[in-house]
Amino acid sequence: MGVYGCDVFDVRFYRGGPNWPSNPFHFQGAGQIVFEPDFVLLRGSTHRSFRFPRRAQQRLRKADIVNVRVEGPDVLFHVVGVDGKEEVGFTAPDRDAARAIAASLPTRWTPEFQTAYTERTAFEDRIDYWSPSTPAIWLLLASNIGVYVLMWLQRGARLPTLASLFAKQASADAIAHSFQLVAWGSNVGRLTLGGEWWRLFTSMFLHGSLLHLAFNMFALWQVGRLVERIFGSARFCLLYLLAGLAGGIASVLWNPHVNSVGASGAIFGLIGGLLAFIRRENSGVPPTVVADLRGSLLPFLLFNLSAGFLYPHTDNAAHLGGLAGGWLAGHLLARSLHLPAQANKA
Repeated sequence: MGVYGCDVFDVRFYRGGPNWPSNPFHFQGAGQIVFEPDFVLLRGSTHRSFRFPRRAQQRLRKADIVNVRVEGPDVLFHVVGVDGKEEVGFTAPDRDAARAIAASLPTRWTPEFQTAYTERTAFEDRIDYWSPSTPAIWLLLASNIGVYVLMWLQRGARLPTLASLFAKQASADAIAHSFQLVAWGSNVGRLTLGGEWWRLFTSMFLHGSLLHLAFNMFALWQVGRLVERIFGSARFCLLYLLAGLAGGIASVLWNPHVNSVGASGAIFGLIGGLLAFIRRENSGVPPTVVADLRGSLLPFLLFNLSAGFLYPHTDNAAHLGGLAGGWLAGHLLARSLHLPAQANKA
């Protein structure tokens, strides 16, 4: 079993997730793919709440399988049905096994998938050429987390409980923490407008709570890696800085009595810069990728801005200011992702 050239291969199924191929049959864990003359059999286990896993199998017609491709040890393909195409994916023991499985599956690609796959591959090649690594995002993550840890140590290094993460701080603790944020450089309206403009910068690296930090760093990680690879590390840092400053300025002008902290203005600016970049002609971002990015970024923006208006402590002025500042900076800092002639020949 699982020897290349045989009709049965051992594979592993996943229910889904950002880093694993999923399958519509709810298979999870160890399984098999079995090749018959006109059919492909998928055998796996479906996990059920408070019950033992149930063994099951799906028989797929080879004529219905299209768009087979290999991504490392993962094999993915579409199955054409009455309701359209469903994607099926699983992980082989290694890359050689994945290629052997793919070689036993039909080779037909649909025209629309061929176009989309070619454009996405070209985009990956371009950003791999220009920015193969993302050092700046690690520096920003370390800076934000490091500042929070130093402030936590200054407060006495008390570990937070699960309840304290969601409960409102006691008034004495909240006041003490507010004073600490001011001392460390929060964007306090009367001080910033009074000449301490450096607070527009320092406030970008301060956070009011562990949850505040966690949400912002997760968003920065999700968005920042792609933005850094598209703009390049130096331009990415400048975009982050300009967007954060724009968010701080908008915040203090909108509410002169504000005491604002957080990286969210800069993060919204990264999204604004990315939207500005993909809007440019001859940017090197193919139409398929532009559609993918717009389809994911716009709902994210609408959700977070709407939530900001509902939650009273959210500084939406900083979000909108950062978004606008990032949009403008994105136009100024954008570069072309098209490969030079020597790269195309390599």
